Amino acid sequence: MHEQIMSIVNVAIMYSLIVIAALIISLALTYAALRIKVITRDAVIPSVLVGFMILLGGPSSIVPFIVFLGSSSALTKIGVERKEELGTAEDVRGRNWKQVLAVGLIPSALALLAGIAYLSHDISIYQLFSTAAVTGIAYSNADTWASELGVLSKSRPRLITRPWITVDPGVSGGVTLLGELSSFLGSSTIALTYLGIQYLLKSLGYINSVNTWLTVIVLVLGYLGEVLDSIFGALFQPKYRCPRCGVMTDREVHVCGERTVRIMGSYDLENEDVNLLVSAVIVASSITALLLLAGPHMILTNL
Repeated sequence: MHEQIMSIVNVAIMYSLIVIAALIISLALTYAALRIKVITRDAVIPSVLVGFMILLGGPSSIVPFIVFLGSSSALTKIGVERKEELGTAEDVRGRNWKQVLAVGLIPSALALLAGIAYLSHDISIYQLFSTAAVTGIAYSNADTWASELGVLSKSRPRLITRPWITVDPGVSGGVTLLGELSSFLGSSTIALTYLGIQYLLKSLGYINSVNTWLTVIVLVLGYLGEVLDSIFGALFQPKYRCPRCGVMTDREVHVCGERTVRIMGSYDLENEDVNLLVSAVIVASSITALLLLAGPHMILTNL
């Protein structure tokens, strides 16, 4: 009896130390992100929360998330002058609280569930939630790469739902070949990072096997998330036309200084609303695909 009590106490102490360490590291990383202008001041608390949950998810979610943050921050610096000229350089000042929650809330919550499952020695549930979390990260990376590089395309973007209509660079729902190639590469980068981490964890004995189909799910759904983001942006975000330039834009005042006229969109969703909605759809699709792949009985018997 005494040994059982001591074992429970030791486990409780270990879990408490993990939580405290994750919180301290998240605070330190958030402070660093604020100093180098990756986030704005109003994003401090959401960033601490997202970072805390990601850290508790273990390396399967930590490393892909770091790759996402590092690559997206680097890409915002590419072609800054051109982006400022086009009026699409808002993220250069850092992500605000809405943007942090839009891209990080759902993946980090799933990472937290994955971490809890791993500490409970339930590897099936761990892989289910960690793969879903990384799928959400892959979508965010694909969307960011498409936005940051696609806006620099020499060809004018076309509205994904009406490809015969050209729009301003940066308009929600506007796509270019460069943007789509960048999106696929962004999703692939996260998927391959996730695959590498799985092989590392297997070599260290933390998991028994590596299922490459998990990587395929991350890659495909991550890219499809960006496509769905463009479709939702085209359908649900308002569109305006500049009377002077005759081009479609997301802005009520065009970059030329002329006030625009609303011509499309019966909803007033912002980009962050679309990001959060698509993130929910993509991770739900990921969980569904994983259940179909593994067989529902393999997962549900452990719930």
